[in-house]
Amino acid sequence: MQIRKFALLLPALLYSSIGMASAMTDAEAIELGYRVSAINEALQNPGAPGAMQAITDLGHEQRYYIMVRGWLMYQLQGDMNIVQAMQEQAPNTIRARIDFVKQAIRAIDLE
Repeated sequence: MQIRKFALLLPALLYSSIGMASAMTDAEAIELGYRVSAINEALQNPGAPGAMQAITDLGHEQRYYIMVRGWLMYQLQGDMNIVQAMQEQAPNTIRARIDFVKQAIRAIDLE
């Protein structure tokens, strides 16, 4: 639940930190928050319908590419650390997410 709250606040933090708060309306900020939340849900359940689409939709937008790619890289590094530490005991869900995140990074990099 904590991650979800952060995901909804991320757009506001991003724009206020770079002085663009006045460039985005409240409705646009809320919409971006929902899109970020959709990415969070996709990372929690990579097999869900539309999971990859949620990531590529936002990742293909030039304004958000670096944010999305950075998020994916941190997720990938964290999951790979878990697998390295647990070796054969690592949950299959983590291994599946690693594959999904690698595909997502490739998908947003190719466009």
